[in-house]
Amino acid sequence: MSGRQVTSAVSHLTALAAVLSSLSLDTQMEDGDEPKLIVTNPRAPQLSESITVAADPDGVQQFWWSWHKPIAAVENRHAVAMRIKFVLTPARTLR
Repeated sequence: MSGRQVTSAVSHLTALAAVLSSLSLDTQMEDGDEPKLIVTNPRAPQLSESITVAADPDGVQQFWWSWHKPIAAVENRHAVAMRIKFVLTPARTLR
């Protein structure tokens, strides 16, 4: 990533972190050449996920799961936050 891309990714991840915090999820930014946001469910600390930002093949900036699948475009951070919360929610609480 270029310096500009890193700055953009950090900005998008910071905005996502604010939404995730409002949903009672813990977040921690990891800086570097490819910044990532570590998201943890404090009620089930074994459930965590690393979220990154990168362009898809069409050049659209997306949030990405750690398994290299896109979640959604960075403009949809509220929907992304809800998907992350769902993934980090233990199955027994979804019933």
